[in-house]
Amino acid sequence: MRLQILENGHRPLQRAIMSFVRKLSQEPVPGPILIMSYRRNLFGKHLAACLRESMRLGTEWTLGETELFAAFISSINHCKY
Repeated sequence: MRLQILENGHRPLQRAIMSFVRKLSQEPVPGPILIMSYRRNLFGKHLAACLRESMRLGTEWTLGETELFAAFISSINHCKY
């Protein structure tokens, strides 16, 4: 179940960007993007920094290995990466 506020509680510029993403991909905007863009200053930018640090800096893997691993896990979970 998706919270309704994540579908329509964004600022005008964010709404325009998400509308563009929907038209370009012809699919709904992925949940993580909706969550990180809703109230970005309060929550999203901090979560993005944490994810960036854990995925990029907190590992011995190269950037390519990290991306390959993420794409592999997405394919196992039947979601687009």
